[in-house]
Formats: sequence, structure tokens, C-alpha cells
Amino acid sequence: MIEKERTYPIRLLMYEALMERILPNHPKKQLIEQDYKAWRAGFKGELQTDYRLSFLPEKGFHIFRDLRLLDEKWHFQIDTLILTLRYILLIETKAYSGTLFFDKQSEQMIQTKDGQEKTYDNPINQVRMQAWHLRRWLNNHKFSVPPIYHLVAISNPSTIIKVSDRSLNNLIVKGDILLSRILQIDETISNPSFTDKEVKKLSRSLLKNHSPHHPDILKQYSLTPDDLQKGVQCPSCFSYGMLREKWTWSCPVCGDRSKTAHHKSLKEFFLLISPDIKNQSCREFCIGVSTKTASHLLSSMNLPHTGTKKGRIYHMPPDIETFFDPAKK
Repeated sequence: MIEKERTYPIRLLMYEALMERILPNHPKKQLIEQDYKAWRAGFKGELQTDYRLSFLPEKGFHIFRDLRLLDEKWHFQIDTLILTLRYILLIETKAYSGTLFFDKQSEQMIQTKDGQEKTYDNPINQVRMQAWHLRRWLNNHKFSVPPIYHLVAISNPSTIIKVSDRSLNNLIVKGDILLSRILQIDETISNPSFTDKEVKKLSRSLLKNHSPHHPDILKQYSLTPDDLQKGVQCPSCFSYGMLREKWTWSCPVCGDRSKTAHHKSLKEFFLLISPDIKNQSCREFCIGVSTKTASHLLSSMNLPHTGTKKGRIYHMPPDIETFFDPAKK
């Protein structure tokens, strides 16, 4: 049973907005694009894990995808959590390619790709730390602590895995054997840790305490709004600086007209600048609109808001992707 679905990561939405808005010849553009591709590959790997777990029996397995919880003053994020009556299993998915060597002594993961070596933090330690946080979280929320297992799933089918110790083979699995490894774990645990009622209570608590993270991507790269292109982008020729004429936008480059071109600009403002927008900040970002026009643009979109008249503040909708693109619902 899928208790929590995986949604398109807001970080990827932010990367996509940043790739659109960053100045064309900005010195950090290549780095941002590389990081975006890595995050996108990671999300695709997580979707592959979701697909493989879809073959688990519907009954008895409660699956939470992309769960973020607060353990006292630290947040911890879990790619996939499987809750059963007898145990909990955490799965960390990685989409690395090339050859991966897991060294038990140094607790490092070394990737060899295109003749070059690169060292990463060991994802085994990452998911092990998630299990540590989860045990504390369960204790603090007055739940029983069942056996907690953890796995690292390598989603790329062409990746070669090497280990310094055979015991690591029990913790690292390729995607094609993930399902069989889970069923193997399931067969070894017979004593229940929860009742059905307790599983339902824990499921509700996990969902209630899920805390989505909205990173500040400009701060991550030491950028400011001055590093971004301003203005409304033409949906036809993609140039910036559409002009507002009565009830439509007009492109001075290609002549195209649009009534809703500002939607994308407001979405990118929310993702990159601030989750809140006022009339003045709308005028500064969209460029070339009057106070009255900015007020109309914002109020006509049915955005969440607080305050009245000149003090009104509009807020980023929680379902930002589908709000601005209903076709993705």
C-alpha cells in the first residue's frame, strides 16, 4: 500500500527555473547544469525503485516515498521507507554510473568513470544514519522500535559494484535484485513488533510529521537576484522583455501575443526569489507593469494571500507545479 507518493522534487523545479533565468554567460551556469543533471538522474533512479517495489504484495507493506522528518533539531530525509508489522526497511537509491568500489575500512565509496576516480561519502553510512535518527524519532513519539533494516539500491543497470568485504553485499543491491532481497528479509522476521492498529497510528504520524524542504537555491550557489534575467519571457521565441498592452503581453522581438505569459514568471519568482510576493516585487521582476496592472495580475490568479489592499502578500501555492500547469495534475 502506497501511504505517501513521490512528487516531482521542488529542487528540480528550482534548478529548471534557475537554468531559464540565470544570465546567459554566467560563470556558474555550467556547474549548475551539472548539478541539475545529477539531481535529475537521482530522481529517475528513485522512480525506478518505486516501479520495482510496485511488485510487492499490496497487503502488509506500507510504503512511504520521500519522507522528511524532524529528529529533535535535525531533519532527516528517507528515499523510501517500508513499514510492516514486523520491521521497518529503509532504502537509499543511488544512480551512479561506472564502477563503484565500497571500501569497508575507509568507509568511502570510490567511483571510477571515464578513467577518472572520484570519492564520495559512503551511502551505506548515509542510510545507517537515517535509521539512527528514525529510532530516536520513534522513541520520542512513544512508538515501539522494531528491527530497522537498510539497503542501498544502485538503480543504473550498467554500474559495476565492487566491495572490499563480502558482508557489504548484504547492504548494496542492484535494482534488478532489490525485490528478491526485500522478500528475503521479509522471510527471516517472524515476530510482530506492531499490531494493525499501531501500524495505522504510526502511518498517520509519519504523514502528519512529514516536513517538506524548500531550499534556497540562490544561496546555495552564492547568487543574488541580480544574477537573473528579469522580465516576462516570450513563450514563442523565449526572449525576455514582453510588453504589457491592455489585457495581453506582446513580444517586441517576434510579435507573438499571450494573455498568460506572466504565469511562468511568477512561478520562477516563487521558486528562486521568495515564497511570498508583493505588488512592488512583481513589478520589479516582470518589468514594465504599473501598480494597477500588477495588482490585477496577482489577484486574478487565485493565489493564497494574506493582508488587504496595499498590504496584501501573495504566497507560493503548495502544489506549485500543477497550479501553474494543470495538465500535470
